[in-house]
Amino acid sequence: MAALIFAAASILQTVLAGPEVTPAVLEARGWNTWAGPNGKMANSGPAELFPIVSPGDIIFLRAYHGRHLDVDPKAQLIKARRNSHGAGQAWTIDKREAGDVRPGDRIFVTASSGMRIEVNGEQVSCKSTNRGPKQEFIIERLSGGLSPIAVGDIIFLKSHTGKHLDVVENDVRARFNAWETGFGYHTLVVEKPSR
Repeated sequence: MAALIFAAASILQTVLAGPEVTPAVLEARGWNTWAGPNGKMANSGPAELFPIVSPGDIIFLRAYHGRHLDVDPKAQLIKARRNSHGAGQAWTIDKREAGDVRPGDRIFVTASSGMRIEVNGEQVSCKSTNRGPKQEFIIERLSGGLSPIAVGDIIFLKSHTGKHLDVVENDVRARFNAWETGFGYHTLVVEKPSR
């Protein structure tokens, strides 16, 4: 009888103890939301609190002359006309993979209207909700590195044509490769809403 009680207690202890605690188990226990490891999810909170750019974040793209990219609603062309952080200048960053946005990632840039920036030849417009090659950009950072894109970073957006977005006065086009022709008109500074 004592042997039976000992065996039952031993089995019960093994069942109640659970799986061996390995680094993978500890990492899995670190998930505190449905968003994934460490609760990573999109956040459009103030730049002071959330400087890293993640998929779903709202950002603003400031050109060399201080004005932000926006959409001309009549022509559906991308312009750089205002130095403001309004709904017309707000963009949502998206990508196919999980995790923070890093240099070399293929991203989509969506206006508040739900339309995505796309390149057709040299023309840069915002007419479609598609997620195809014309709407996909490779994000590059002037300073290089592999750390996530953050507020204040100087970036370039490389289109499927191999050309980067460039801004001259109010017009946004995709005419040249920034690494071959110089950086000035191609640079965009990442900004987020502040408090």
